[in-house]
Amino acid sequence: MLRRSYGLRIPSKIFAFRLSCRLSLEPVNYGHILGISSLPGCKFKNIRRNLLQNVEEIKRLEIQDVFIFCTMSELSYYRVPTLIQEYYKHDFVVHHYPFLDGDVPTIDTCQKILEDLQICMDNSRKTLIHCYGGLGRSCLIAACLLLRLDDKITPEEAIRLVKAVRGPSAIQTIKQYNFVNEFRETASHCHPPSEETRQSLSR
Repeated sequence: MLRRSYGLRIPSKIFAFRLSCRLSLEPVNYGHILGISSLPGCKFKNIRRNLLQNVEEIKRLEIQDVFIFCTMSELSYYRVPTLIQEYYKHDFVVHHYPFLDGDVPTIDTCQKILEDLQICMDNSRKTLIHCYGGLGRSCLIAACLLLRLDDKITPEEAIRLVKAVRGPSAIQTIKQYNFVNEFRETASHCHPPSEETRQSLSR
């Protein structure tokens, strides 16, 4: 059973997958849902996830495309160095756009991520994005996607919508807040990203 909050569809059980929740794009008149999660298989401190079980659960959700914002060093640090290979084994399309925890992407990279996300949405492909915690980098990208899809939504509204799904910790640093707030102005001064900026591992 779904409930309403800030115009978002939020499932009573988070995406039927304990690592994920869903951001509805209906508030920006886009009839798709974007999955946001923390890092599958992560083993750090008191977190002990099973990589194979998590990936198989993502597969059961019929996810087709996965966007990863963790660096390769992070994947090793959190003891999932084979995550990308595991995604390939399960026939996911992998889009790897790494940038550091707490940081922001370059505007060109952000535009490329959003372009690829929109292509997935336009083709009705079920899509999951994740970083380490699914709060900072992933929510930054989700907020910017909302801003890209609807020029009437404000940065404050985009942040509020993401927080309604991921909680008050969504978008974690001042640098990330500033990036979202300045996204449209910064993007308006940029040239479209070249093919060389494409960092997806597979299409």
